[in-house]
Amino acid sequence: GTPKAAAGHTLESAGDLETMRRLRPSMRAANASEAIVERIIATHLRPGIANLAPGTAHWSPPERLVEAALRGDGGYGDIRGEPALLAALREEHGREHVMVTPGANQAFVHALLSTCDVGDEVLLWRPYYFSHLVALQLLGLVPVFADCDERGLPTPDAVRASASRPGGRLRAVVLVSPSNPTGAVCPAELVRELGEACAQAGAWLISDEAYEHFT
Repeated sequence: GTPKAAAGHTLESAGDLETMRRLRPSMRAANASEAIVERIIATHLRPGIANLAPGTAHWSPPERLVEAALRGDGGYGDIRGEPALLAALREEHGREHVMVTPGANQAFVHALLSTCDVGDEVLLWRPYYFSHLVALQLLGLVPVFADCDERGLPTPDAVRASASRPGGRLRAVVLVSPSNPTGAVCPAELVRELGEACAQAGAWLISDEAYEHFT
């Protein structure tokens, strides 16, 4: 399509287009890792091979939402989420402070923005969810990595080792359970031990449980 300026007007003159070509993205955006899924799709996807990578819903929106959209119902809602949904989540999780986002990746970015500063270190467990790495890079955070054990689970000792590195700035540890991509589920006792190790290190434990109903 035709390039658009930030203000919304159409860029039609050669001068406007040349100006856009001279502009560069931020270094954080330019150096962010490529999604490995896109590389795999480009290399291997061909007729007869099913792509199971994207989590695309196969069902349609509820009929009442379609009807509301056709009527023109809409407008801005509560930025934290619909009150009835927030109340249900507070009851389910036993937590007072709850926020609803359009997706888990946005929730992850919100968590990082509210807990970490530029230059802080965030621990990811190998193998990690690639979107988490990209989020760290785009926010100017420093990823550090640790290997899971033979069961595919994180270890408190690795948290302590990362926190004790000379000159380290460990600020958060990311836990994904069930794991993407391995499916490993972290037992409740291990989650508590990880939380204790993070507390001792002065780091946040960010728990991504997007796949909790898959197991």
